[in-house]
Amino acid sequence: MNWSTERLALWPESWRSDAALLRRARAGEKVASDLLIKRLLPQAHALAWRLTGHAADSDDVVQEAFCRLWQHGDGFEGRAQLSTWFLGIVRNLCMDRFRRSRPQADEAELDALADDRPTPEQHWQAAAREGALHRALAQLPARQRAALMMWAWQEYDVAAIARELGIAENAAHQLLFRARARLRMLLSGENDDE
Repeated sequence: MNWSTERLALWPESWRSDAALLRRARAGEKVASDLLIKRLLPQAHALAWRLTGHAADSDDVVQEAFCRLWQHGDGFEGRAQLSTWFLGIVRNLCMDRFRRSRPQADEAELDALADDRPTPEQHWQAAAREGALHRALAQLPARQRAALMMWAWQEYDVAAIARELGIAENAAHQLLFRARARLRMLLSGENDDE
């Protein structure tokens, strides 16, 4: 153990006695280990019971914590009380047990639980895109806007657009091409004033 006498003298009395007990217990002194167990067991068992929810599990956790204390007690540096350090071991063991025992859902279960509805952020983004689209459509010349609306929302083909607007099919095709190009440019934020 790497505790110097000078360093131990700086610790509060209760810490010095815990450190001395731990050192003696690790050296194999039964009275010291019994006294240390008597001091640490009630709090450790209460914490493990609260975290695991089962008496048998809490007993296992506390037993494992004491094994680790005896094996790795030289890791105790005295920055806190021994009981605080030991309860940290108990808490970590409980969390490890929880992680191991947690059932893992398979992909099908996760897909069944997934909510397909749009998130609030997706609603906001859709509204922003819709607003931008409406503003861009409003900037199109009336004939381009009409041709684009017939094509996109009413699913007219070029021949039907030409009939509705009273123009040749080739002219309707060019009108639709210019409307889509202008709309893309407006939505991208480019300026075509050149």
